[in-house]
Amino acid sequence: MISIKHEDFSKNYELFARLCEITAEPVRITGSGFPDLVVVNADTYMRRKKMLDLREKLLRVNEEELFQEKGVSFKELEKYLDEIEKNV
Repeated sequence: MISIKHEDFSKNYELFARLCEITAEPVRITGSGFPDLVVVNADTYMRRKKMLDLREKLLRVNEEELFQEKGVSFKELEKYLDEIEKNV
């Protein structure tokens, strides 16, 4: 991921917007030497969001299949969800 200073981004917006469009990669913007923002082209963002949503759905399907194969009770499911919430 490319890192640039906030000042450089502000002065050369079109250049970095074009860079994001061509590379489909995010650009990290730094302020005072520390990472502050990550900028990505809108089309790239929507494509990645759709991919993440699809992965989430697929994982959910896999988990449902796993529970169905095991014949998990509601009590066991509740325990499993409680453990996940504790780790979040």
